[in-house]
Amino acid sequence: MPSSALSRLPFFRIIRALLVTLTVLLLGACSMVRLGYDQLPSLTYWWVDSYFDLNDAQSVALRRDLESLHSWHRSQELPQLAKLLASLQTQALQDTTPQFTCQVIDQLKAHLQVVLTQAEPGLATLVRQLTPAQMQHLAHQLDKREHAWREEWVQISPAKLTKRRTERLIERSESFYGRLSDSQRSLLTSSVLANPYDVVQAEAEMLRRHQDLRQTLQALVQGGDSASQAQARLHALQQRLLDSPNTSYRTQIAAFTQANCASFAQLHNSASPAQRQQLVSRLQAYELDLRTLSAPR
Repeated sequence: MPSSALSRLPFFRIIRALLVTLTVLLLGACSMVRLGYDQLPSLTYWWVDSYFDLNDAQSVALRRDLESLHSWHRSQELPQLAKLLASLQTQALQDTTPQFTCQVIDQLKAHLQVVLTQAEPGLATLVRQLTPAQMQHLAHQLDKREHAWREEWVQISPAKLTKRRTERLIERSESFYGRLSDSQRSLLTSSVLANPYDVVQAEAEMLRRHQDLRQTLQALVQGGDSASQAQARLHALQQRLLDSPNTSYRTQIAAFTQANCASFAQLHNSASPAQRQQLVSRLQAYELDLRTLSAPR
């Protein structure tokens, strides 16, 4: 499915990256999880710098804050995520329901909220130091992202869009279950066809979020806010990014999420014993990675 516009916003991409469970979904091997997680502060710094063209003082402060956030996440959040993976291993051998699948998503969202809150003070400090030139640099980078997003998701035929979504869904599913049967592939294809993604509305929401981001940061750059006030502004922005004020978009996303939960439950319930055991093995390996990463050094 199309990437969320939220994932393309600089600050919240940082935070999402620190949720190792989401990293797991993007990486193909357990060893890559450990490698990718350890490199997150450095990789994230370079990614943020590409958006703001940071000066020396800002670079030093950002690197320090990212290392601190990473250390906190390693010791506090990774053990909790490991427990979640352990609990999912028992469920993986049983049939599941759409409700349970959505509950897991809600748990991951709760972890995201915790990390966002932890990151807010450092983000508020950085934002208050941005210059007008850096804001222009951000606007230019967001424009480039918007153009790339349109090329990937808007400027293609509906048939190609459906094919792309289906291929990615099958690829993600096989990374956990192994090779899917023809009937399972047909199930996922039917799911995509039955749940079209409203690209026009998604684009409108992306543009709204980008405008909201620029306006909020511009207000902070102009000065006048205390540290606590700046943090409150960022917290409000975060809430609007995670829960759009556009009721039509919220309704669409809620329905889309419910449909995805139902599709995953249907796929899981069709899984063979061997496929379920492969899922358990994958979850066990990820749990081991998380426990290894969070162990005292």
